[in-house]
Amino acid sequence: MKLDTLIVGLKEVVSPIRKGPVRGNEMGQLKVRKRTNIGIKNGKIAYIGTERPPALREVQAHGLVALPGFVDCHTHIPFIGNRSFEFLMRLEGRSYMEIMENGGGIFSTVKAVREASEAELFRYNMKSLVEMAHYGITTVEGKSGYGLDKESELKQLSVLKRLNASQPIDVASTFLGAHAFPDGYHKKSEYLEYLLGFVDKVRKYTNTADIFCEKGVFEPEESRRFLKELKRRGFRIRLHADELVASGGGKLAVELGAVSADHLIAADDETLRAIASSDVTAVLMPGTSFFLREKYARGDFLISHNGIVALGSDFNPGSCNIYDPLLVIHLAVSRNGLKVEEAITAYTANSAHVLDVADRKGLLEIGYDADLVLLDLGSHLDLPYMFSREVFAATIKEGKVIAGDL
Repeated sequence: MKLDTLIVGLKEVVSPIRKGPVRGNEMGQLKVRKRTNIGIKNGKIAYIGTERPPALREVQAHGLVALPGFVDCHTHIPFIGNRSFEFLMRLEGRSYMEIMENGGGIFSTVKAVREASEAELFRYNMKSLVEMAHYGITTVEGKSGYGLDKESELKQLSVLKRLNASQPIDVASTFLGAHAFPDGYHKKSEYLEYLLGFVDKVRKYTNTADIFCEKGVFEPEESRRFLKELKRRGFRIRLHADELVASGGGKLAVELGAVSADHLIAADDETLRAIASSDVTAVLMPGTSFFLREKYARGDFLISHNGIVALGSDFNPGSCNIYDPLLVIHLAVSRNGLKVEEAITAYTANSAHVLDVADRKGLLEIGYDADLVLLDLGSHLDLPYMFSREVFAATIKEGKVIAGDL
């Protein structure tokens, strides 16, 4: 068999030890192959080793470090507009909830998304995906949730579908109609029933749904009824949980067997132990804590209690205008208490598990998609130390260079 491409001269080929979910101390165990070559055939990894099998094209990596392409399992694309003024308001002492309660926050973006055409949303978010490719991201999740009505929620999901089909990065979709409580409804339960009224149309775009389970937004009891019905209809369920206060969202995720509980900044010990003892993945997003000047979720606690931890960016226009994986990894190591090896596993194998693509993404192993990021580093252990440097040499998606040069 002649390979399509053989990448030779890699200093390190680094991969989690197995597909996600990887839990507890195993997250810190990586397979590191030194002075190794990678062969690609039909978009898949077909060879890893020190020999040089025949290939149609051979390229020299000149001592680069290869990692699986980063999988960002939590963003809020597609959105439109800039909320930099809110960032300045927070610096003056206004809280996230205060801004939201006064018509800012999510609702200012809701207005912008409702007013934008599908073509405008598509163009605006395509720019972000092009930039993400230059940061080694090969798979990304996006959500609705800035529509809060049937037409606009489906518009967002339609844009995500178009984005997935129109550029190399894989774009997974999530339905987050329960992102906030809009005007026009007497009770939150009334709005949640409205959402359930069109979820059959949502299934055209995704089988995954999320809710912002938080005090003052959707309380656990309201969230429970909504999520149980979604699960009954065949949806995979996720929760924004315990981000601002310990409101019971993390415990609800365990109770319902959710795919993930995301944020967990304010989660108490009891909640973290319950999550760590379950099959729920804790998705940590330290960029949000950094951006909001809040405390950081206790990733070291979760891992020491045998939990499954993934990392995401939470890229959105209000509470985290960050999608650089190296900055997220720097914060995960320096603030969440993860080891470098654990952070790599969290941003690859475990985040691929959250998106239900762990059978083909998140590892550098034969048979997996040839999604790689090549980094100009002395070692993979330099990742958090070199977060502000130009270390991205090339991003390869299914065997093709989509950013950088090789």
